[in-house]
Amino acid sequence: MKSLNVKKTLTWLISFFLAVLVWFVIVNNNEYTVNMEIPIKVYEPRENKTLKNKIPSKAVVRFKGKGRALMAAKIFKEPSLILDVANIQERYHVSLNEYYQKYPNRVDYPRGDMEFLEVVYPDTFTVLIDDKISRELPVKLNYSVEPAPGYLLSGKPVMEPGTVIATGPKSKLQPLTAIETRHLKPGNINRETTLEVELINPEPSFISLSQKTVKITFQVESIGERTFTKIPVQVQNAPENVTVRFIPSTVDLTIVGSNEYIQSLNSDSIQVIFDYAKKWIPSKIYYQPEVKTPERVLNWKDLQPPRVEVVIVRK
Repeated sequence: MKSLNVKKTLTWLISFFLAVLVWFVIVNNNEYTVNMEIPIKVYEPRENKTLKNKIPSKAVVRFKGKGRALMAAKIFKEPSLILDVANIQERYHVSLNEYYQKYPNRVDYPRGDMEFLEVVYPDTFTVLIDDKISRELPVKLNYSVEPAPGYLLSGKPVMEPGTVIATGPKSKLQPLTAIETRHLKPGNINRETTLEVELINPEPSFISLSQKTVKITFQVESIGERTFTKIPVQVQNAPENVTVRFIPSTVDLTIVGSNEYIQSLNSDSIQVIFDYAKKWIPSKIYYQPEVKTPERVLNWKDLQPPRVEVVIVRK
């Protein structure tokens, strides 16, 4: 019984296979008219010219041919439309159907059992041509760094390279002043760190960049303190008929910043100032002087004494 069922199944499978084979042969030999969506490929042989507007990347094209040829075209060698822009100087309004009826050799498809009939869609579009140029542009880094507790960023990040070459239409490159990076936000940095960040192409359809990424190196230093003593108090904007004296004439204070940097400073790097024109009040004797430190110093503290006596002697 089992052997009989196997024999019936095998007979059915053979019959089905033969039916499919006959159908496939008939279908392949029949002639059909079909619409295919195929790519539009721009041919621009001039090295100093390029497109400056977007054009359709695909077109719907009608072909006629035998089933086997149409199937082979879809599976093995996709047809395409070649748009030759070599003779366009600035602007050209393209009627696709008229163009390819005039230049049928620019429809790339397997000849023989297949025939190009017409372009169904799109009907028309405009091609704009521009001078192709290259510009070296600086890279603008977008970042925010969070050093680890007890550390600070030492100087500006080092970027390698600092410039990139952008190539594309003149009208799109001329307005550019820099190529920006994606935002970089490294955190908890406690040592020199090098990271790679992606560049943002402002017009990826038209502009090519000499590279897609740049390397950024962040240098951090530990935070320290240093005390300076006997810094002289200076006067500013005092009238010529007045002599200003301070008691005491010097002060001590502590600055906070990069350990390496603050160790390179001396007392002349710090100014302790009394601005007569802004601060002097006849009835007031004691003042807190203004402290000016280099830009890279984080802050200062522990001014001793916190106030000084200002003595005015008129000449």
